[in-house]
Amino acid sequence: FTVGIKNPPPYLSHDFTHVIKGDDSFWTVEDGELHATLTKVTRGKAWAAPFDVHCASSDALQSAEDEKRLMLERFQGENPGFDFSDATFNGAVPDASTYMGGARTT
Repeated sequence: FTVGIKNPPPYLSHDFTHVIKGDDSFWTVEDGELHATLTKVTRGKAWAAPFDVHCASSDALQSAEDEKRLMLERFQGENPGFDFSDATFNGAVPDASTYMGGARTT
């Protein structure tokens, strides 16, 4: 992923942490800010950071919270009639991308 003006060195040039769906990802510029929307190839997999260069400084607690959030989002998506807003995990959170056959794509 590279961002910059045509001739000077780019402002940003890093590899992604995980594979993305290029056709489903896009970027826009709004009020002078670049917004990138990236679609993961593997649903339910938490990203500590979108770029490899940032992974070394990722926060383990934040990563665990992301795993919990992804698992609850998966439960909500698979069971729309239930309310998981107050749900908690007791023990290790399973990997949402592989738990019970993995996250379904819709």
